[in-house]
Amino acid sequence: MRKLFSSIVGAFCLCLVVGCSEDDGSDFPSLITDLVVAETNASKKVAKVTLDNGHSFDVEAQGISTEVADTTFRCVASYTLTGGKMEVRNIAQVFSVLPVPGDSLLTAKDGTRQFDTLPRDPMNVVSMWKSGGYINMLLGLMTTGKGTHGFAFSEDSVGHYSLVHLRPTEDAESYTEKVYMSMPIPKGIEKLTFSVYTYDGVFTRMF
Repeated sequence: MRKLFSSIVGAFCLCLVVGCSEDDGSDFPSLITDLVVAETNASKKVAKVTLDNGHSFDVEAQGISTEVADTTFRCVASYTLTGGKMEVRNIAQVFSVLPVPGDSLLTAKDGTRQFDTLPRDPMNVVSMWKSGGYINMLLGLMTTGKGTHGFAFSEDSVGHYSLVHLRPTEDAESYTEKVYMSMPIPKGIEKLTFSVYTYDGVFTRMF
């Protein structure tokens, strides 16, 4: 993969399972799937999960393993909340990096020119919203599951951002996978627009 681009491997579908009751009348807590921030400890275990409303939950005892110690990362989690306690059923990191000036993505760190224009391979926008200091999106990626797609968030001008997408040559558009992404909102930015190049033209949302 060309330099200055981050890749995403997993694709995650949005799901919400409503609580149900068995014949004895007992209720099961609703399973919620949402974007959160996870924090790991020195043992590479997830110690805390913070929702976008600012509420945090200690989940260290649940033994959720990761690859990196003492860090925080944006992820999609499936969990239940009962009596003020969180039980995490599944957690997976999502693409979430700070935006960089678009011109910087045209040139590699060694000065080699990568592109004449930024790659804008299309994706479908399922939903886009602002929460927790992020611009969040659920996108539809057309794929056959081959190769690694490259992504970046471009700052096109002050307050104007967009998704950069580089499709690998070996991948074709066969079926759709739903993919979460979250762009951290840069400090000092109160109003912004975000654009995604789609099959029907440029989708732009103001926040």
